[in-house]
Amino acid sequence: MKLIKSILLTLALVGFSQVNAQITCDSIASLTGSYLNTEDDKTKGRIFISDGQLYRAFLDEDQTAEFEVTFYGNSTYRIATSAGNEDNFVIFEVYDKDRNLLFSNYEHANSPYWNFEVENTIDCTIEVRLDMNKKLSGCVRMLIGFEKAVN
Repeated sequence: MKLIKSILLTLALVGFSQVNAQITCDSIASLTGSYLNTEDDKTKGRIFISDGQLYRAFLDEDQTAEFEVTFYGNSTYRIATSAGNEDNFVIFEVYDKDRNLLFSNYEHANSPYWNFEVENTIDCTIEVRLDMNKKLSGCVRMLIGFEKAVN
């Protein structure tokens, strides 16, 4: 009987931690969205539209998530990331198909977003990980938006 109670308690705790991780991950969605369109963008009349994809991963120490994306030529994009209330928990790096590093926000104090223009269509891999000096585990969310032409 003790074994059954022990198993049920363990299952309940595992289930709670998964629900808690989901709640935490969902709670940072709006924060990530706020980086897709900032107050500065509004004053400049600039709008970024999400590509409609959900990019998220729950990471522990030294884990990296990879997302394969295609950026289309003659477009301006923004990558926005978050892993909690601080702006600089996430390190993201963009690589081309030959694994050449195109950008790393680590070189920019882990900035939560980056804008870039693409002249020609390119397939890329975006790697995201937590900055181990700031956060050891948690959910990482990423949004990719393209700039809408304003008439």
